[in-house]
Amino acid sequence: MIRMIGVLAASFGALMVVSRAWALEPGKAAGTFTYDKTSVALAAAVETKVENLFDEKKKDTLVVLTDKALGATAPDDDIELSLRARKGEITALVLRIDGSKLVNVSVYHKGLNGKVLLPGAWFQFAGPARGAGSLKLAPRAFDDHTYACAAEFLAAPAPAAAAAPPVETPPPAPRQHDTKPVPATTSSVDAKSATALLIQAMMLKDEQQALEIIKLGADPNGRDQYGIPVLNWAVMMCQPKVVKALVDKKADLTYQRAPGMTLLTEAGACPEAAAILRAAGAK
Repeated sequence: MIRMIGVLAASFGALMVVSRAWALEPGKAAGTFTYDKTSVALAAAVETKVENLFDEKKKDTLVVLTDKALGATAPDDDIELSLRARKGEITALVLRIDGSKLVNVSVYHKGLNGKVLLPGAWFQFAGPARGAGSLKLAPRAFDDHTYACAAEFLAAPAPAAAAAPPVETPPPAPRQHDTKPVPATTSSVDAKSATALLIQAMMLKDEQQALEIIKLGADPNGRDQYGIPVLNWAVMMCQPKVVKALVDKKADLTYQRAPGMTLLTEAGACPEAAAILRAAGAK
């Protein structure tokens, strides 16, 4: 009986939160996101569908909460969001939702190179019921930053991208030589640049390019400017083939982004990567 009362109370609380979200106009958010000592008022909310991390026949929902309208930026464009956030043009939280489960939250804010990926289990989450929902995170330290949020939203569908105008192809230049062009390669790129290229390929979800960069000699233990190794990036982006290639190149399996947050812990949302890590001896 006590357990049933607790479940009913939790359900009632979630309904109250969603009902408050319904008081918003479609496409709006209300609340704050705090990183370190900076608080940002969230104002906009859009949603779109993306391929499920594990089943190509399913779709996940992305809900993007921002302090300013996205404008021409697509809600699933990691690179553009990262670049704009780094320059202070926008602050964004991207919620990946599988069914009704919050898988993770990508964070973009001023001064950050790339994004921070926080586990969905850290958040109190309700919705989205027809776009309405809420997101809460008690202050939590992660990667030398402290994050917190409390927001409600009524997400509107992201506007369709405008079709690019046709580009006229110039006529081919007169053929002067029969010399074959040299294929593009990163073999002459220094280790730091190779690491950056590898991370960029993973952010773009271009597994094939990432694998080619690894074959060309990228450091399997290379790290971004915040000290996050490329193997951790491969796990976060759920790219098992890249995880396997890095493990085969003797990537370090002991890294923890926070105490207790091992590579295996982070691979909880990516079973194929977890299996590879476990077979290699990761704890």
